Amino acid sequence: MNGLAARPLEGRTALVTGASRRLGRAIAERLHSAGARLALHAHSDAAGLKAAERALSGPAGPAVSFTADLRDARAAEELVEKAWRALDGLDLLVNNVGVFEHTPWRTLDAGAFDRAMAVNARPVFLLSLAAGRRMKERGRGAIVNVACASGLKPWGGYVPYSASKATVVSLTQGFAKAFAPEVRVNAVAPGPVLAPEAMDQAQREAVATTTLLKRWGEPSDVAEAVLLLATQPWLTGVVLPIDGGRTA
Repeated sequence: MNGLAARPLEGRTALVTGASRRLGRAIAERLHSAGARLALHAHSDAAGLKAAERALSGPAGPAVSFTADLRDARAAEELVEKAWRALDGLDLLVNNVGVFEHTPWRTLDAGAFDRAMAVNARPVFLLSLAAGRRMKERGRGAIVNVACASGLKPWGGYVPYSASKATVVSLTQGFAKAFAPEVRVNAVAPGPVLAPEAMDQAQREAVATTTLLKRWGEPSDVAEAVLLLATQPWLTGVVLPIDGGRTA
C-alpha cells in the first residue's frame, strides 16, 4: 500500500464534534491516522478535549480544540468560523455530538423529546448549514453525520432518540441535494457499538442477539465507515448502517 492510500486525508482538515471521548474520540483518532489535521469539539469536557488535542497533534500540524454548546445557533456558527480560520479551511465536518436517553413510555414526556432534538438533530442542521455553505462556495467538501440504526427502524424504549436520529437521516439526504455537486453529505447509522455504562452483561448479551452477527461492534468499525464516506468521491446521500445486520 502506498503512502497516499494509507493516509487518504493527507493535507486535509476536519472538524469533529463530541470528540473528547467514546465514539467521537475513536473517529478523530482514525481521521488523524489517515493524515487529517483536526479541529476537535466538546460541550463541557475540557479535560478530555485537551487530552485529545495533545494526542492528535502530529506531522500534519497541531490539533485545535473548542468548547461550545451547539444547541445555540450562534455558538454553532462561531465553532465553524473558528475551526475554518484555525485550519485555513475545512475539508470535512463530522457531526457526532449527541445524547442517548432511555425513555420508557410510562415516564415519556415532552422534555425528553425536546432534549433529544436539541442535542442530536439541531446541531447537525446548524453546523451542516454553516460549514456546507462555506464548502459549496469554495467548491469542495464533505460532511459525515452520525445517525443511528434506530433512525431507520425506531426502538420502542427510545422514541425521542429514534426520532432525532431519523431527523439526522433526513438532514443528510436533504443537504446532500442542497449542496450538490460540490459538497458530499453522508451518514453512518451505528447499531450496538458502545454499551451505556449502566448496562449489565446479561443486557449486553440480549442486545447482541438482535444482530445477525450475534455480537457487538467496535468504535473502530464506525470510524472506518466514517473514513470511507469522507473519502469515496462517488458517494453522497448515503446512510450506511454499521450494525451487524440489525437493521436487516
